[in-house]
Amino acid sequence: MRVSVATHARPDRPWLDRLGIATSTLCAVHCAATALFAGLLSTLGASRLGDPQVETVFLAASLGVGAVSLGPSYPRHRSPRPALWLAAGFVLLLVVRPATEMPVAEVLAGVAGALCIVRAHWLNARLVTTCRRTAPVVAG
Repeated sequence: MRVSVATHARPDRPWLDRLGIATSTLCAVHCAATALFAGLLSTLGASRLGDPQVETVFLAASLGVGAVSLGPSYPRHRSPRPALWLAAGFVLLLVVRPATEMPVAEVLAGVAGALCIVRAHWLNARLVTTCRRTAPVVAG
């Protein structure tokens, strides 16, 4: 087994971070709009936007895109910060938001959680494009 030093090549997938930012931003807007316009959505027949299944889709998409995007880029930049922001976002969305008794706190936790995930993707994209770090690659 030989070890050489080479730049970790992250497959050129900046679109994943952009998709993560878009998905999480849409999640934040959904969370705020559902709370602010619940009556209007009901009147328009769009009350299904507030269903738990819609939230589950947003959470699953955010988690999936986050794992696929942040995971492979870590060996390149070796910064835990994007993963910490992602984890903070999911703690807010999965633990804090459901545990709140007040609707305003639930909305704030949801929006803050989604914005933490946006920050994770933004930071990840920035680190990947600016990082010049090299790491050992084990060649078979």
